[in-house]
Amino acid sequence: MNRTKWHLVLLTLIVVLLSFPSLVALAKELGSLTITGPGIKGELRLTDPKIMMDLEQSGFFDQAVLTKAPKDLNLDAGYTIIVQLNLDGKIVPYIEMVYYPTNEGQPGYVHYTSRYHGGTLQTVDEWDILGREADSTFRSLMTANHVTLQSALVIAPVKADVPAASAAKPVTAPLASPAPIQTSYIALAIAVTIMLLVGAGLAIRRRNVSTG
Repeated sequence: MNRTKWHLVLLTLIVVLLSFPSLVALAKELGSLTITGPGIKGELRLTDPKIMMDLEQSGFFDQAVLTKAPKDLNLDAGYTIIVQLNLDGKIVPYIEMVYYPTNEGQPGYVHYTSRYHGGTLQTVDEWDILGREADSTFRSLMTANHVTLQSALVIAPVKADVPAASAAKPVTAPLASPAPIQTSYIALAIAVTIMLLVGAGLAIRRRNVSTG
């Protein structure tokens, strides 16, 4: 083999190697998304390849980084997402996950419940906090389909102010009523008074007799 043919063989190998990722991507691509949750009547099914590509490139399906569910999260307020994979023309389940939105402008959470592995859908329990780009991409997708996301964060109940009229009145101790004066003390006082008056009368009478 002369040098020219050898260079052609090397060039062909380089072209094949460079095109290999593209061939794999064509053989395995996201086929559809089925979404259910608050604000969605029935289910929302999406099949646009551009939508799948945008979500995948944004990192929406990346591996989990959290080990357990976040605190203050209502686990009944998530959006269930089932991802179908187009594998060489065969549609197979790829990922089952639940998306939990938070406040707009803040990244949401994702709970991966199943992943395609080894030819079948395997149950997993993985949590992830989305990047801002991934969360924004999904929010834009839902807005375009007329779905308003509702935050899954648990809001602490606000204590109502007690109206002034219904506020508890301070408890005051009842004033003690004056102790009743015993009858015997009253009788004694009257007797003493009478005796004093009688004595005074006798003294005045004696004085009058002596001066007469």
